[in-house]
Order: sequence, then C-alpha cells, then structure tokens
Amino acid sequence: NSWIPAFKGIFFFIFGLFAFLQTGTFDTLSIFFDVLIILIAILHLSLGLFVKDIKNRIWIIVVGFFHLAFGIWLSINYGGERLELLWIVIGWILFSALTDLVEAIMLYINKNVLGTLFVINTIITLIFAYFTLVMIEQYTPRVLSYLGIIAIMVGLVTECTAFIFSKSKYLPE
Repeated sequence: NSWIPAFKGIFFFIFGLFAFLQTGTFDTLSIFFDVLIILIAILHLSLGLFVKDIKNRIWIIVVGFFHLAFGIWLSINYGGERLELLWIVIGWILFSALTDLVEAIMLYINKNVLGTLFVINTIITLIFAYFTLVMIEQYTPRVLSYLGIIAIMVGLVTECTAFIFSKSKYLPE
C-alpha cells in the first residue's frame, strides 16, 4: 500500500520545513506532529476497516489503534512540559520505525524485495529519532534546524518509497 508512506513522507517533509525555517514555536511543532499522528491513525484504520481485499488487515487495524493512542496521548499532554512532549514524540517515532521493520519482514516472508524500502525507512526514521533525542539534551535553534534537515530527508526518502510502491503493481513478477 503506497498511501501510508506517501502520507508520512509529506508530513515529515512539511514538519522538516517548519523546523528548518524556525517558523513556529515548539508547541506549534508538537501540534503539527499530533495532527500527523492522528491522520496516520485515521488512514490506517480506514484502510483496515473499509478497503476490501487488503492484505494484513488485522495488522493495519492494530497499528492504526496504536497510532491513535499516541496521538491522543500527545493531545492530552499538550501545553505540558517540553521534555514530556519530546518523549511522547520519540516513542511514536520509534514505534513508526518498528512498524516499518515489521512491514519489511512481512514483505520478505512473501519473497518481495520491496521490503528493502521499509528497511531503508526504518534506518532513516531511527536517525530522526536520534536527532530528536539530541534535541532533548540541548534545545537550541541550531539543533532544531538540524532536526528539520533530517525530517526533510526522511520525508523525501519516504516519498520515494511510496512512489516505487505505487509503480510496483506495473512491474512483472
């Protein structure tokens, strides 16, 4: 399914631009991240519940509920301490990397080489998590700019993944 990586890629890219250009406060960026998480949850749940003939339906629904839980958790803690918000975001980023890795394993089990794209997404998402952890220790505009650059890279790589997945149905077995 190419919709989920495409959606994630667009939001990572936009988040990266906001962070890199320093347009907004940390609270603004956390609201943006919360919207991203909840929209990804809605996309997962919609695909899992309403699309016929979708593979791994249970997996997609369970992942959707976990994304929704992270989104609600971040919403409840909005306006709280920056450190707590960052830990919630890091938790979601790590969960997102884990789901990409599971997706890769499921594709490899089905002898589908496109699982490699999810491995690449896992690696780059973990790099994004690392830079977010650095931001916990030393929040400066410069570190936020670096986080923005990494988020832009994550967005671009994820968009390339979505593009390849969308074209894979036209490839011969």
